[in-house]
Amino acid sequence: MQLIESRIYPFLCAQTLAERQARDSLFRIGENEFLLHMTSEAGTEEDRLVWLDSRAALLWINQTTDEYGTNWK
Repeated sequence: MQLIESRIYPFLCAQTLAERQARDSLFRIGENEFLLHMTSEAGTEEDRLVWLDSRAALLWINQTTDEYGTNWK
């Protein structure tokens, strides 16, 4: 497993309307296999794992700052 990219960005918590930090990390698992690990600031204890193919990983890498966090659904 190889870390390709990691980003930290702010977001608004829907429950408290407080600004929090989120971290997304993209890992290459194998040929045409990527894993996106998404986590928010400590205290919320919510992590998500999303399996991506090469096309989806490339789209994620090329997101603008306004699009950060759009994979969190």
